[in-house]
Amino acid sequence: MQITDLEMIARVAMAAILGAALGIEREVQHKTAGLRTHTLVASGAALFTVAGASVAVEGTDLTRVAAQVVTGIGFIGAGGMIKSGFTMTGITTAATLWFAAALGVATGFGLYAVAAAALAVALVSIVAFAPIRSYIRRGVVQPLEIEYYAGHGTLTPLFETLNAIGAQVHRVSMVEDEGKRRMSCELVGIGKEAMEGVVASLRSRAEVISVKGPIG
Repeated sequence: MQITDLEMIARVAMAAILGAALGIEREVQHKTAGLRTHTLVASGAALFTVAGASVAVEGTDLTRVAAQVVTGIGFIGAGGMIKSGFTMTGITTAATLWFAAALGVATGFGLYAVAAAALAVALVSIVAFAPIRSYIRRGVVQPLEIEYYAGHGTLTPLFETLNAIGAQVHRVSMVEDEGKRRMSCELVGIGKEAMEGVVASLRSRAEVISVKGPIG
């Protein structure tokens, strides 16, 4: 069935709206990819889909367009992930970008209701599951803040030790001021006794100024 120009515009616009709804949540969370990126990804995926459908001849497999969109969005998603030490951040944002592309493809094929329902599922999983995730991780996450002199050794051995005992480092932030660095992070998968050992080990290092953990 031939798609009219008006229908193609409507599908791209609908994809932009759905992508924007997903991007607003990322924007509120101050993520690297927010409103503009998700809107462009969704509407771009829809544009590829409707453009391919409009020029396709009989017998053409339109799913090949969707397959190429999936492949291409992988590069954008990878760009949204950041590796810091042993921690990888931005994975959820990469997933929402991939999902925005899926919304665009679905809308491009005219599956408005399916795309809208899928968006609702995505928003529930991102927003509503956040408190559940926090509840599950309660008591498991150990906050840690280290202040140390820059240029006097490295904390890499610490991260290697944490990795060896199965602890994961999350939400790493670093601030540097007048030759001093303050690193804040969260440790997951480490018990109280092991955490006490980590804090004691850090406090014994010459370059470390102070250590703040859950045990003081």
